[in-house]
Amino acid sequence: MLGTKYLPHLLFTAVCAVSSFSYAAEQPSVTMDRPGAGVKEIKEGDNAPDQYQRPSLALKDWKARHLSAPDKNQQWVQLEDKYALIDIPTGTIKQMVPAKGHK
Repeated sequence: MLGTKYLPHLLFTAVCAVSSFSYAAEQPSVTMDRPGAGVKEIKEGDNAPDQYQRPSLALKDWKARHLSAPDKNQQWVQLEDKYALIDIPTGTIKQMVPAKGHK
């Protein structure tokens, strides 16, 4: 029967689809409304908006916020309700963690 021949392939596809959705749900992200660019979800591995590469937005009190020490070319910034570790030369978000006590 034709249906039983394709059943294992359909089950494999379904498992892959469900696992990819669950991974995406676990990955920290922030939804930002960027002027001129619209609403965009930003997550680890994405580039942060340019202004977050500026030293003026760096969190100087990262230790008090229980964040790891940034490397020489990195800085912690706050993106909405998350802290993001930004690679300054590239703008890549290396890590995102919830900002505790954010209102």
